Amino acid sequence: MAGVVLQTGVPELPPEVGGYLDALWSVAVFLGVFAVLYVLGRRVVEPVARRTLASKRIQRTAANTALKIVRLGVVVVALRIALDVADYGYLLSIPPTLAAALTVAIGFASRDIASNLVSGAFIVTDPKFNIGDWIQWKNREGVIEDISFRVTRVRTFDNELVTVPNSELATNAVTNLVAKNRLRVRHSFHVADDEDLGRVGSILVAAADADDRILDAPTPTVEVTELDEGRATVEARYWVSNPTREQVVEIRSAYLRRVTEQFGAEGIELPPG
Repeated sequence: MAGVVLQTGVPELPPEVGGYLDALWSVAVFLGVFAVLYVLGRRVVEPVARRTLASKRIQRTAANTALKIVRLGVVVVALRIALDVADYGYLLSIPPTLAAALTVAIGFASRDIASNLVSGAFIVTDPKFNIGDWIQWKNREGVIEDISFRVTRVRTFDNELVTVPNSELATNAVTNLVAKNRLRVRHSFHVADDEDLGRVGSILVAAADADDRILDAPTPTVEVTELDEGRATVEARYWVSNPTREQVVEIRSAYLRRVTEQFGAEGIELPPG
């Protein structure tokens, strides 16, 4: 029939709608590719890296750091490939002037972060500073649970988790009580200065000899460290091997119970303070 136009197929969408759909499709491609690569990396690459590190018997602290680097690498690689596949690779191209400005701005804003990162690198590579170590610093103490690029997490003995900037540990004195295979434990006792200090010393040494967990060599010792206002300060010293915090606490507690019982049996009084 004249004057009649037949339309077939799908009607054309307005240009702006088509642009939105193309943008949504690119975003969907980016998210899909990134998700697939990220999952593959965490399910395949990371387990392989973990088994490799375990087979090499690498120190736990260094192994954990290596795994974190692998995880970061998975994210970076997945992000780069996803941007390229979705035609967003141009986002990685930054004009030189803008890059310089960003570098200066980030440098000023991240001085503390950079300091912590550098300190973290020294801590991770220090063979005497490891996850599981019992440390003391700035009147605090606890067991290291994790060392990351920026912070170290320490579990206190009240079961608190303290997040410590790596720069704080790198610039302050840190005592590692389990870095060596032996640890000397000390106890101070105050007794009246008219007590038989030789007998007091014998009791303190015998209390150490009664515990098989206390080493025979070096031998337990006792010294009078102070005489003041009618009382004497006597310090007992003994050694334990392969110390852990839990072990040391248990040995100290048992030792003090034995000493208290023997002092009571001998009529030796412990004056206040």
